[in-house]
Amino acid sequence: MDLQSKTAGKEDVSSEVRRLRAELDDLKSRLAEIRSVSDVENAQRDTNPWLKIAATVGVTFALGKLIQALRLPTATAVAIPMISNEVNRRFL
Repeated sequence: MDLQSKTAGKEDVSSEVRRLRAELDDLKSRLAEIRSVSDVENAQRDTNPWLKIAATVGVTFALGKLIQALRLPTATAVAIPMISNEVNRRFL
């Protein structure tokens, strides 16, 4: 092997290392972006259970008042939690 082929081989290796480093930097930036989006989604997911609890309480209260106003039988009053769960499942 002559000196010129050794130099060309080293240049190929160094260009490949530069390319791989650039790709690694790109992947690191993508991962950071995914993590930041994931953190935002987790924060939204953390507040969501409280919203569901509040909605369940509101629906249950409204249905309870409706049952009282209509003077429906006790069996209907027992169904209030089931109805409110179904409303929450479909709309929240």
